[in-house]
Amino acid sequence: MRNIPVENLVDVARSGRREDRSALAEAIGELCLKTGRNLSNKEKALAYDIISALIRDVESQVRAALSHQLADQKDAPHSLIVTLANDIIEVARPVIMRSVVLQDNDLIDMIVSKAESHQVAVAQRESLPQNVTESLVRTENSSVIAAALSNTGAQFSERVLEDVVGLSREHEGLQGLLIQRQELSTAQARKMYEFVGQAMRKGLEEKIVASGSDVEMDIEQVVDQAIAEALEQEDFLSHLDQPDGHNETAGSGLRPHPRQLVGALQQNDLFRFEELFQELTDLTEQGATRVLYDSGPEAIAIACKACGFDRRNFGDLLALLQGGGEPDKFRQTSAYTKIIDYFERIDASGAGRVLAAWRRAPDDSWVR
Repeated sequence: MRNIPVENLVDVARSGRREDRSALAEAIGELCLKTGRNLSNKEKALAYDIISALIRDVESQVRAALSHQLADQKDAPHSLIVTLANDIIEVARPVIMRSVVLQDNDLIDMIVSKAESHQVAVAQRESLPQNVTESLVRTENSSVIAAALSNTGAQFSERVLEDVVGLSREHEGLQGLLIQRQELSTAQARKMYEFVGQAMRKGLEEKIVASGSDVEMDIEQVVDQAIAEALEQEDFLSHLDQPDGHNETAGSGLRPHPRQLVGALQQNDLFRFEELFQELTDLTEQGATRVLYDSGPEAIAIACKACGFDRRNFGDLLALLQGGGEPDKFRQTSAYTKIIDYFERIDASGAGRVLAAWRRAPDDSWVR
């Protein structure tokens, strides 16, 4: 069948026999799609028309062969490539990964509508612009995100990489891949440093030091800055004098005891702990989440000091919350010691003013 003249391909296409369809795919590959063969525009258009007419009816093995042959054809019809890309993954993978005919919107549509196998294939393309990478991250599928992080041709915006840093707290397999990304900022590396294991910290330390920063933070400077920013809030002092139901450490009414928060963590009841923390601090749900998970242990220390925690209760809470399931081991680390020292140095009244400012400030403005 390899010597079938182009003008006779129509007769083969009209045949209903399975072997003729397979022969047709082979003939198209030989005459049109393989390198070294030159066809007129009319002949090539005819070949593409035949493929488009048959593509939904031929066996998957034939469609897969055509997909491999069409994946590198820059002039292949857009509609045909999109059809193949939305086929079963065995057919779709070559064109998803290699075809330049696919546009960003085509890729994003596949990410939204298709399953993991198609999403991973998109993540493995030679280059990925930021809008496509963002769609991949929005799946919150660790396998898909890992494929994108492993792709040196994938572009990540700072905002999207920040989202991945947050996801890596729960998906530890992403942490090593994140550390290898050139786009990871020093601030993001510092944030990861607070929750990754010891094995990952060395890579983060190298990245932080390479940026010209110190790995360890000056804890006195951190708390002084937080208090200064609180006092600079617009109309902050006048708000403190208004009877709005808040005082410097907590609002009116019966508040949870610190041991209740520790007890919830000991029982692995994270939902109850977060609920109690929000009630104790009187922060918004988003504000409480950002203090607990997005702002480092210094913010937790400020909030706990403002709410009347003593060293023992704060130490227990810190070890359970930051210890990665091994609170006793965490107590032996320098990170634990530094935050305990930090907590001890915080002035309670200053911490109360910071917490009061956090309650009033917009959710996106009070944590830096």
